[in-house]
Amino acid sequence: MNAKLKSLILIKVIILIAFSSLSFIAKSDANPELWPYIQERMFKDKDITTADFIRISGPKRASSGAQVPINIQLAAKEGIEIKQIFLIIDGNPVQLAATYQLTEATQSIDLSTRIRMETDSFVRVVGESTDGKLYMNQVAIRASGGCSGYMDSTDPAHTADLGKILLKSTKDRYVTTRIKHPNFTGLMKDSINGWFVPEWYVKDVVFSYNGKKILNVKGGISISQDPYIKFNFKGKKSGKLTVSATDTKGETFSLEKIVFKVNALI
Repeated sequence: MNAKLKSLILIKVIILIAFSSLSFIAKSDANPELWPYIQERMFKDKDITTADFIRISGPKRASSGAQVPINIQLAAKEGIEIKQIFLIIDGNPVQLAATYQLTEATQSIDLSTRIRMETDSFVRVVGESTDGKLYMNQVAIRASGGCSGYMDSTDPAHTADLGKILLKSTKDRYVTTRIKHPNFTGLMKDSINGWFVPEWYVKDVVFSYNGKKILNVKGGISISQDPYIKFNFKGKKSGKLTVSATDTKGETFSLEKIVFKVNALI
């Protein structure tokens, strides 16, 4: 696809978003009518059960559409093993924000992240079990302008410390990571020349503990700048955590740290 055709497609997307945003503003609420179409496209004819063992929370009104805090909690449920969790934002240009592929170590996960939201929307978490069944919960959040707008693509701050991974752990077995990366959505315009800034984001993050994978995160344009992930997991008291990330340009970033040391915060 050439650059001109891609630009025309993106312009149409922006126009559609603008009209959708006007209707949302009038209602001052998320639009529930989008979900049936999203569900059909993503999950075909599969039934989805609303469940209380998988939960999602966020602010009623976000102070910034570019940095909306989200928390996902998965409680262990006898007879149900969740293999992956889909984070979905109904009102965004790309609805699938991230996929979290779980392991035995993360079956009771408490995960926090930050997302971009273009308009008021339901934000959903859908868990898929190992036998293919789907379980869902949702929250309505008011936000705007997180995926589009104007920016200076030449600002050196966008690439300062690119790929640097900040990591800390706490004695209650939580790890927090932040990866320095602009996470361009492809829907932002350069304030200098008016052209769309090409998408460029962290698409894959793998967490391993003592050489064994515990969590794999597949991200997209709806994850905020400087991707942030905080979560807990089961494992030995102390060990080596490895974080490996890849962006859409093929650049790779990694960090290894000993975590859960006594009296240690890294």
